[in-house]
Amino acid sequence: MRYPSINKESRSSLRNALQLLNLFTMDEPELSLSEIADQLRVGISTAHRLTYTLMVEGFLTKDSQTKKFRLGASILGMGNTIITQNQLCRISIPVLEKLAINTGESAHIAILRDYQAIYLIRMDSKHPVHLLSHAGKQNPIHCTSSGQVILAFQSETMIEQVIACGLQQYTANTITTADKFKQLLLKIQSQGYSISEEELHEGVSSIAVPVKDISGHVIASISIAGPVSRINQDTLPRLVKIVKQAAGKVSEQLIFTKR
Repeated sequence: MRYPSINKESRSSLRNALQLLNLFTMDEPELSLSEIADQLRVGISTAHRLTYTLMVEGFLTKDSQTKKFRLGASILGMGNTIITQNQLCRISIPVLEKLAINTGESAHIAILRDYQAIYLIRMDSKHPVHLLSHAGKQNPIHCTSSGQVILAFQSETMIEQVIACGLQQYTANTITTADKFKQLLLKIQSQGYSISEEELHEGVSSIAVPVKDISGHVIASISIAGPVSRINQDTLPRLVKIVKQAAGKVSEQLIFTKR
């Protein structure tokens, strides 16, 4: 079966629609028409046409009081399907549940996207760190253990690109110079795990270990996060060992299912 060719205008509209959907995040679940137009760098009339089409198809919905848009049932249903069927997530869920129980801390699996660490899944422990992270949360790569441990095993080009974007300071412990950051990545590469001690949030530490695919490439990270009163020099040896075991379990299952 031959499909009609897509002209330049149609491709542009499709690209704008996809970019529009990507504007919605856990941190910004609702956007006004003017905010959408500004972020897409299009006119109000174009933004209106895009939002109307997406609303008709069920990908967006509009609050009758605030007049703001948010993701609709169609896109949310697709998200649930992706989470359910995605191999990495499916394998990780029971591992993260056990990790949260064994450590008493919130457990996560994260990937890198657009120079951010994206949490795919979060499993709360009996002592959750409220407002620290959630599924879909985007955090800086350079000051989170999840981002650092993935980046340490990426190409020099990508590392340089992350540095070029700026190593913003969030706390007194955030590394903000290129040389020190590169030294940190070499250390992480050597030891096989990352420890972030109050680099993004004061009073919070985290431990992350890389997850590898069948080719040996680091594609994600398994981590735990908690207060420095529980994740510190005294508890690190035990906690690092547990997180390593969890990440190893996910890597093993990824390799096994690919055979």
